[in-house]
Amino acid sequence: MSTSSSNAKPMRTVDVTSFVSFIKETDVFDLLVDLVVFRGQPVQGNLLPNVARNAPDVDTTDIERKILEQLKLQGASMLSGHVSTDLDVLVLAQHFGLKTRLLDWTSNPLVALWFACSAPVKGDVYVYALEADKLLATDVYEQDPFSRAATKVIQPRQNNPRIIAQQGWFTLHRYATKNKKFVALEKNPATAACLHEYRIPAGKRSELLTALDRHGISAKTIYPDLAGLCEHLNWKYNC
Repeated sequence: MSTSSSNAKPMRTVDVTSFVSFIKETDVFDLLVDLVVFRGQPVQGNLLPNVARNAPDVDTTDIERKILEQLKLQGASMLSGHVSTDLDVLVLAQHFGLKTRLLDWTSNPLVALWFACSAPVKGDVYVYALEADKLLATDVYEQDPFSRAATKVIQPRQNNPRIIAQQGWFTLHRYATKNKKFVALEKNPATAACLHEYRIPAGKRSELLTALDRHGISAKTIYPDLAGLCEHLNWKYNC
């Protein structure tokens, strides 16, 4: 996969004016591709995994390997028997705050919209759609996650309640030795051509969260535990 950013075309940005308009925009993908994944976030672009977001030109591979080894040693009693490969461990740890080279996506556009609109920031927020047919990797679990030749979309095992609830997918990113950096998806021609951007104006966020709750998407469904329910109740009753 080429990682030169010189030929990357700018994405077309669609403003989301209502819940219905968002549904109509994302329903179009059914006619175009077999697989599309979505991501909601409070900032525009910078589609990089957490480990690379602040300093994408730093090759973190060696330190990531050390962290993973320590996680397996120190967290052995907390890792279930279903977590059998390095990628399994990374996927689980991602949901508990470990900085990894995984970037979260979902196959449900409404889940992505909730993540965008519920972000604890002011201003406009964004949802991205990534057409994944040509980017999907199916052989990832028995391979070294730190030595991928290209950034790929991966489907995680459904062995985590949050992954199940959020209909989670990931992009597994690589450090590009030729470019000497992690390349953001919107700056990589091979992935930028597959991206679509939706801007949610600040003034529409509350309205959209109410509509999402009415259609069964809220903190209590995104996080299927007591913490998620409490977050939902705080929002519902404006506490």
